[in-house]
This record gives sequence, C-alpha cells and structure tokens, in this order.
Amino acid sequence: MAFLTVIPVAGTQDAAGERLGRGYFPAVGALLGLIAGATFVLTAAVTSPLLAAVAATAVLTILTGALHLDGVADSADGLFGPGDVARRLEVMRDSRVGSFGLVAVVLLLVGDIAALAAMPPPRAIVALVVAGTISRWALLLMIAAVPYVRQVGLGVAAGGPHRSFDLALDTGITAIVCLLDWRRAAAALLVVLLIATVMGVLARRRIGGATGDVYGATTELSQLGALIVFAAHL
Repeated sequence: MAFLTVIPVAGTQDAAGERLGRGYFPAVGALLGLIAGATFVLTAAVTSPLLAAVAATAVLTILTGALHLDGVADSADGLFGPGDVARRLEVMRDSRVGSFGLVAVVLLLVGDIAALAAMPPPRAIVALVVAGTISRWALLLMIAAVPYVRQVGLGVAAGGPHRSFDLALDTGITAIVCLLDWRRAAAALLVVLLIATVMGVLARRRIGGATGDVYGATTELSQLGALIVFAAHL
C-alpha cells in the first residue's frame, strides 16, 4: 500500500528492503478500483456518466500520486525519442515532460474517461475493481520477466528473490477478483498480456530492459486495456 499509493500506512518492506509486498499488488489495485468505482456510482447518481468518469479517474490519480502516469510520460519520451540507450535513459530520468510524454498522458486519460463513461454504473464499478487488479498483476509480470536496467532505484527493491511465490500469490488474488465477471475479465487478461508483452519487447529493444517508468506505464496501459474490454459490447 505504501509503495503503490499515497495512503499513509506503515512501510511493508521485509528486513532486506526487498519485494515491497509484491504478492499483494492486485489486492491494492482492487481496493483502488473499489474506491474509484464508488466515486463513479455516487457521482453518476447526481450528475452524468461523463462527469462520473472524470471523478473516478481523478480519484485514481490522486490516490496513486500520479506515480504510474509519470511513468507513462517518461516512457513515451524515452522509448520513442532519438539517441542511444544512455540518452534514452537520461531522458526518462529527466523530470521535464516532452511532447511524446504529454500526448501519451492526455490520450491515456481520455481513453480511461471515455471507456468508463460508456458503462452503466454497476458494470463500471466491477470494471474498475477488475482493471485495478489485473493491471497490478501485469506490473509483477514485468518485474519478474524483464530485467531492471538501472543500478539504483525502486526497481531494484521491487526485484529481489521469491518471485515465483509472489507471482503465484499475485495470480491467485487476481483469479478470485476476476470471478466478479469472468467472461469480460478473461478477455481483459488476454489484452493485458498482449500489452505487457509489447511493452517488454519494446523496452528490451530500446533500453535493454525495464525501468520504474516502464513498470508504471505498463500498469496504466493495462488498466486502460481492461477498461476498454469492459466497455465493449461483448
């Protein structure tokens, strides 16, 4: 919770400062989705689905401290920018946002809002819970499958040992949450796997592996992919 959100709770790192509670990432995502979903339902009851979608998206952004959105911006600037690997990594570390990053964040937020606005409130709350869960599952997949390219940073601590156990716990939690709407959730899982695969391949080719920004971008894109599936007429 302390790693993925701005909610003021005690740190949950183990004695070695590793793992950061990785196996519980989907549970945190589900909680965030539930809070955003409740916001959507309450706002839709007194305004409109579009304003409800904006409110839910804003709540997610606030609760996560825009951590993953920052990863979207930095990844877009670095992975699609010119230069060699060292230059791309330098761009991704730069606090300034470039053209690629700005456009990527705007399009992603518009996509989230459009997908949510297309759903009735009962489906929207389920979609947010499932999308929050699956996207954090994808985050651990990236941590487990794509090597971290920097020598220091949160990605080092997020790596560590016991990946198989954490991934199994991660997957178990995700499977339970997906029972809320298993048909759409199954389709969302396929889309998220595709997104994570593309991000992993792109990051390996452009910078030789992943950074914390790549992890965050994968989370946000996976969440968007899952919401789009729930908005579709399946």
